Amino acid sequence: MESLVINNDEFFASVLECLSKGSDATIPVKGFSMLPFIRAEKDLVVLGTVDELREKDIVLFRYCGRYVMHRIISIDGDKVEIMGDGVPENRERVTRSDICAKAKAILRGGKRRRDPYSRLSLWLFDRWYSLLPVRSYLLWIYRRLPWNYFWLRRQSRAAVREQNAETL
Repeated sequence: MESLVINNDEFFASVLECLSKGSDATIPVKGFSMLPFIRAEKDLVVLGTVDELREKDIVLFRYCGRYVMHRIISIDGDKVEIMGDGVPENRERVTRSDICAKAKAILRGGKRRRDPYSRLSLWLFDRWYSLLPVRSYLLWIYRRLPWNYFWLRRQSRAAVREQNAETL
């Protein structure tokens, strides 16, 4: 199967242009920072414009020259604290103007539509967030489950190959 490789800045410029016209944009996800709620290379995220920001919203934002998708942990005026679901410690602090889009839906396996703000989804996230002190251990176990282990290994090898290709 062939794949098309597009520069990240060009890709997100087209996504933001689509959003500025009032349309939604569906993007693939890379990286493991939103595990277990969003799975890289398996799930798609439907993005929409940012009309209102609340805690627990999943947002696309610009951070250190890169586009990142994580969840809002707290909002204090213009300052927003964001953290990935699959990240045990690191938090990003950005301003509202750094936030480009908000997730409207997650397409599990690229097909089954899931509302990330349903009562069940938010309840699951609350339970997950309360496990923050032991989250790194739980993620270690999750990544080694038989149905995840080989997929995650393949994804991390592909990411390393892609990173090496970028440096050449």
